[in-house]
Amino acid sequence: MSTVNELAEQIKLLYPLQDKQQGIRYRVVDELAGTTELEAVTGQPRYVPTHSLQDSSRWQFQV
Repeated sequence: MSTVNELAEQIKLLYPLQDKQQGIRYRVVDELAGTTELEAVTGQPRYVPTHSLQDSSRWQFQV
């Protein structure tokens, strides 16, 4: 059985992108025409301009 720490590490690997302002983790689903589709851990989709993901004050990649 996995410990809580192991589960947290697995979530980091599956959802490597974090919105620093909202504290929500995302994974990249698709990119099309300058828009990136993200999926939250809860399964809720979010669409953001691809270039905005370069803003390190807002987004953090953890791999």
